[in-house]
Amino acid sequence: MKIRVWIQSPDNTSFNEDDIIEVPDNISNDDLEEAARETAFDHIDWGYERVDSDENS
Repeated sequence: MKIRVWIQSPDNTSFNEDDIIEVPDNISNDDLEEAARETAFDHIDWGYERVDSDENS
């Protein structure tokens, strides 16, 4: 089966992406969600860094 995975940013309305992936017909909902999440994360970069507590004051 094929599914469309869409990626949107609530902070940037011009960012709209989608991808069609193929998954087994008998895929569980949990595995389908994981496959969609992995596909979505292929379209974005993210990260974090620790900051000193006084940087935000």
